[in-house]
Order: sequence, then C-alpha cells, then structure tokens
Amino acid sequence: MILIYLDESGTNYTIKDGLHVDGPYLIMGAMCIYEDVYWNMERLFIELIEKYFDIDNWLNNEIHATDIWAGKSLSSGMTLDQRREFFDEFLQLCGKFGLPYLFSFNLKCIDGDIEKINRDMVIAAHCLLINIEHKLAEFHQTGVLICDTSTNAENLKIKDIVNLDIKQKCLTPAQALLMQFYAMTSWRSKISKPTPIIIPPKYEFEANSAYLIDRIHFLHSDDSLFLQMCDIMTFIIQRTLVHDYLLVADKNRINPDKVPITVSGWAMMRNKLFSSCYGRQECDVMFTEIHPSPSSWFLFDFSALGTASSDINEHYKQMQTKVE
Repeated sequence: MILIYLDESGTNYTIKDGLHVDGPYLIMGAMCIYEDVYWNMERLFIELIEKYFDIDNWLNNEIHATDIWAGKSLSSGMTLDQRREFFDEFLQLCGKFGLPYLFSFNLKCIDGDIEKINRDMVIAAHCLLINIEHKLAEFHQTGVLICDTSTNAENLKIKDIVNLDIKQKCLTPAQALLMQFYAMTSWRSKISKPTPIIIPPKYEFEANSAYLIDRIHFLHSDDSLFLQMCDIMTFIIQRTLVHDYLLVADKNRINPDKVPITVSGWAMMRNKLFSSCYGRQECDVMFTEIHPSPSSWFLFDFSALGTASSDINEHYKQMQTKVE
C-alpha cells in the first residue's frame, strides 16, 4: 500500500497586471510515499528543516513553501541563495528515495464565472485521480489518499457532495477531490444513488478505480510532515510552470528570481514526475511527458501537449484585456 499526500496550488482567480496572481494553472499534486521509506524520509526531512530553520520541534513550526521563498517567518534571515539551496536540497532528498510526484495542470478560466471555476476544480481533481489510478495499476499497489483539512474538509461527507450545485457555490479543492473520488469508486459499492458526472470519462471502465481504497482521509497540515512536503513540491511545480508559460507567452516578463530552485534542481527527480492535463478536443485525460533539462527550468515541450503553445498564447492574450 502507498500513502498518497495531496495538495493544490493556483486556486486564486484574481487577475493583476494581465496575469493570475498565483499562476495561470490550477494544479493538484500528489506525493507518493512507500511504506519502506516512510521513517527514513521523515527523519531526514526533520534534519533538513532543523539545519536550515533551526527547528527543534516541528510540531510548533509548520513549513509553508510560499512563506519560505518570500523570506518570511522561518526564513526571514536567509538570503535568496540560501532559500533556493533549501528547495534544491529537498528535491535531491525526494529523488534519492525515488518518491513519485504526480500532478495535474490545467489553464484556469479567465472570466471568474462560478460554474466555470468549479469545472476547473473538478477537471483538476479528475486528471489527478486518473493519473494516480494509472500509476497504482502500474505498481500493482493500492493507495490511500490523504488531504489537508484547511477548508474544514474533516466534516465533508460523500452523501453531501452528491447533491452540490456547482452553479451556485464555489467548490473547495477537497470537495472536488471527494466528488471525483466518489465518481471513480461508487461502482464497487453498488450504490443506488446516481454518481454526479460533471466530467464524463471518455472510457467508462478505465475511470473505475480498482486501486484507491477506503476514502479520502483528512489531516491538519501542521500535524503531517508529508503534507508539508507535498506543499513544497507543488509550490516548486507551480513556479516552474509559470516560468514555462511565460517562456511561450511573453519572455520579457520572465523573472528567474521567482523560481525557487537552480536550473539543475530537477535533475534527481527527472524520472519521478508524472503529469496529466485535460484535452478538451479529445475529451480525455492526457498523460504528458516531462523534459527537465540540466541547463534550464523548462519542464515541458508544450507543442507536444494538449495544452499547446497556441492555447497558451490565446489564454495570455485574453488576460491582457482584463482589468484588476
């Protein structure tokens, strides 16, 4: 069995200066922790944060990637190079243990319509869970999903999710994940209640989960080092993808100081990143190939993806017309 820790990034749809303030992509990520590396990974991460942030009791000091990179709180006395060194060191540690990181990334809608934002959220959850299911099938392993309770998710119940109206109220990431988890697993219980199908799978039986077990479990991130690790990884992915997006859309806006790793930071994770996005023309989840380079941050060949360069340019062009 594999423990799978979940996180998200890019949920702010505010547009400022022609860009979403936290990036153009809605990203949901999953860090897979094998049972046989759990304890050693936990111990070494504790050693890592003690070295860089002088933390003697991690329960009193939650690690937030955004704050660390901004030079706030625990990293307030650190230079940019020292902060980047921490993120690089973290990636090397994950790569050493061969920890797979799976994520979905999809361009966010621009007009701020509640139903469209909710569809974005469900698509992100759908792409991530299908990605996870495929990887578990490849490993011939079951997996348990663990998610942060930052949105009071501990009180979520599947029976309440079924009746949510996505036209009326914005979904939280946890609600979208639980909704799609139910859509993928309800076939096993022969439940008479109809499954909410917001994003119909192209292939019905492929989407029926055989490896995700139990239900999504919710923890407070300050009680889980692995949720904090997933937060770090998802933050790095988001910042790298903003760089890649601007490389296509507007090179003049690229700022290397906003990427929290060195250009060789992905080296150890080269074969451990597995991404997916939704092909709107294909109406299906597209599994995308990672191309981390030892000499640049570039992760993807966008011309080979469902999210092609032309889509990025059109997305960027539409955002330039929006006023804060």
